[in-house]
Amino acid sequence: MGKIKPIISIIVPVYNVEKYINRCIDSILAQTFSDFELILINDGSTDKSGSICEYFAKEDSRVKVIHINNGGVSNARNTGIAVAHGDYLMFCDSDDYVEINWCRELYESIKLGGNILPVSGIRFVYQIRKNKEEIIKAFPNKASFDKRNYFETYKKGLSGSLCCKIYDRKIIVENSIFFDTNVNRGEDLLFNLTYMSHMDSFVTIPTITYNYVHSNEYSLMNGYRKDLFDISVRVYYAWKDYLKQHNVGREQLQEFATWYYLNFLNLFKNTFDERNKDKLINKLIYNNRILNSSVFIECIELADTSKEDSRYIKLLKTNNYYLVWFLEQAIKVKKYLVSNKNFFRLSYFKKN
Repeated sequence: MGKIKPIISIIVPVYNVEKYINRCIDSILAQTFSDFELILINDGSTDKSGSICEYFAKEDSRVKVIHINNGGVSNARNTGIAVAHGDYLMFCDSDDYVEINWCRELYESIKLGGNILPVSGIRFVYQIRKNKEEIIKAFPNKASFDKRNYFETYKKGLSGSLCCKIYDRKIIVENSIFFDTNVNRGEDLLFNLTYMSHMDSFVTIPTITYNYVHSNEYSLMNGYRKDLFDISVRVYYAWKDYLKQHNVGREQLQEFATWYYLNFLNLFKNTFDERNKDKLINKLIYNNRILNSSVFIECIELADTSKEDSRYIKLLKTNNYYLVWFLEQAIKVKKYLVSNKNFFRLSYFKKN
């Protein structure tokens, strides 16, 4: 008799995570829902990650290990999709861990039928050196939303994450929905937007099922990125295409533009991150490129900037970042002088 296929295939890319992989696998094997296969894709690890995965495979028949040459997380996930047998797919990152109800909460929602994408809550755990901080991102109630409203998940910080969702494998395979191996940031959001286009709605689950661990302050998620603007542009156009494809109204497009306008302002700060060793003039040139880009100009024209300083908005619309930077420096000097006026007065009287 052939082996009955599992209901869920859980895909975990693994690369040099010997410190964390035990915690990740243990949390998955402890699920209250047990009808799954766990596919560990060892992406050319050079530490003990591969042998740790093999140990778990010997201990639990649900665990399968595939060793491949290092090709990046997108390639590893695509490999997992290709060998998966479950009706549904779930994804987990190897340095994170899940709650015992992770599978059950998501499966209970999707098994009700219909083209829906369940979205649960995430606990973001920031463990930097000796400091620990937790941030919860979740919808407050269980509710169903039309796919035209998927941008709501972006506002909650849940649109891109794969790990708080469950996917219909048949839809993925039949529509050739895979991860772009040429993209190393934002690839999960691009995948979700493509998948969501084949859905009718998404369902919010307020339960926290996943723990997203930030233990490295210089990781891809937290660190300075030289190409952050290019990544943001790619994601911006993906969102724009998605919203236009589903005929959202002008109000939603304005809200989208407002969020991305603020995102692009943060890119200016990213350029001046202490880890960027470029000369000042190169930083100014880079930010001037952002300010003159068609995407930034489009955002600031459509965005709701009524709550912003009108003089600052006018300055941004001159498309001259050098003026913007000089104004920001002048404001900083003024604030410094005001905050230290008592010090200067005391210094004057001491001298006299």
